[in-house]
Amino acid sequence: MAHTQPVSHERCGGVILVGVLWMVLILGLLLLGLNRQVQLTSSRSQGQLDAVKAHWLARAGVERALAVLAEDVNSYDGTADLWYSDELEFKDFELADGFGFRVVAPPEQGDPAGSPRFGLDDEASRINLNRSDRKLLSRVEQLEPAHVNSLIDWVDKDEEAEPGGAERGYYQRLDRPYEIRNGPMLTMREALLIKGITSENFFAEDTDRDGVLDRGEDDGETTWPLDNADGELDRGIGGEATVYSYEANTNLSGEDRINLKNTDASTLVTNLDITQPLADGIVQRAGQINSIFDLVGERGEGEAEEDKTNEITIEWLAKNYESLTLEDDDRLVGRININTASRSVLEAIPGLNASAVTAIIERRTTSGAFKSLGDLITSGALSNDQFRESADYMTVRSNVMTVRSIGYTPSGTSRSIVAVIDRGGESPSIIYWWQSE
Repeated sequence: MAHTQPVSHERCGGVILVGVLWMVLILGLLLLGLNRQVQLTSSRSQGQLDAVKAHWLARAGVERALAVLAEDVNSYDGTADLWYSDELEFKDFELADGFGFRVVAPPEQGDPAGSPRFGLDDEASRINLNRSDRKLLSRVEQLEPAHVNSLIDWVDKDEEAEPGGAERGYYQRLDRPYEIRNGPMLTMREALLIKGITSENFFAEDTDRDGVLDRGEDDGETTWPLDNADGELDRGIGGEATVYSYEANTNLSGEDRINLKNTDASTLVTNLDITQPLADGIVQRAGQINSIFDLVGERGEGEAEEDKTNEITIEWLAKNYESLTLEDDDRLVGRININTASRSVLEAIPGLNASAVTAIIERRTTSGAFKSLGDLITSGALSNDQFRESADYMTVRSNVMTVRSIGYTPSGTSRSIVAVIDRGGESPSIIYWWQSE
């Protein structure tokens, strides 16, 4: 009968020790894995927390912009206003150590293309596509004739296509059909739905639409987008245009303008300081007036009264231009602020040539903002004929601004908000909002 050899205590202890060591090793690995998971979770949670903080810091930038706009009480708007450029208010405004926001806009005229301006972007400094004015749109360098016709078709209410344009039938026959607006565009990106307007000619080199020449927008074919590396920023259609701008149909004091088509003689005499015969003549011609400048040469019968105007001249119209209208609408769409518009936008205004644009820029640079359109005549910046042709496209006031606010934390996390603010009502309202994720 076979006998089993007894196991020594030494051997038994060694087996137990090996088992314990394996258990310790396994537990150690488990603990290391758990610790790593905790670290990853903690890091992820911290990143999410920083993102939330950065978002609300960007929100603080928007609120700061609203506050600055609320404090602006000037009857005209220009580059000297705090909302336009103020580093104390908008450049790295820190609410705590390393936690802050910056509000950026395209560079000011003459500044390097890669240097942002710290302030708001004036929508009245751009060309409003919703104005649907062929004389204006055809002078925009970024718009080809076919683009102009397609834009007009998109905004107008009829179904008759312009040459090279497109109406409802074109969009319904697309592989993925959609409805034409046949009315004012609501956002700028809606322009990308219009025939002939692509992301390439809409964004051009400015793919983030901030108006600032970033490194990737000036390196040729090295990185997207493709660019010509010339040190200048091609902003495309989106950089020159807007769909938001308007001027209130009021005078510079905020009172309703006098509508020459439905006013009475006593109102004209009282508010415009003209003679009774001249006022009577204007009222009699009301149904024949298609432009305010149709009144040039109108003269009251009889001798002029002392201190009363008895003849309408270009100079008189320039002085009183902001007090007169032919429109019943509360808003006059798409007038361009001559105090903030760039050279390229000013050159698109019908009636202005390169020398007139230079005169406007030099005058506002050396003497400050134009306080009224009449200053264009009294300063000698425009001739009478130039003023007659261009006045209906211009203003010295701005109601709609874009805020680009970037919130940031000490960890380097940042979030952006783009908000379009309309301050033309009783209180500022946000009419467009975009935020980064």
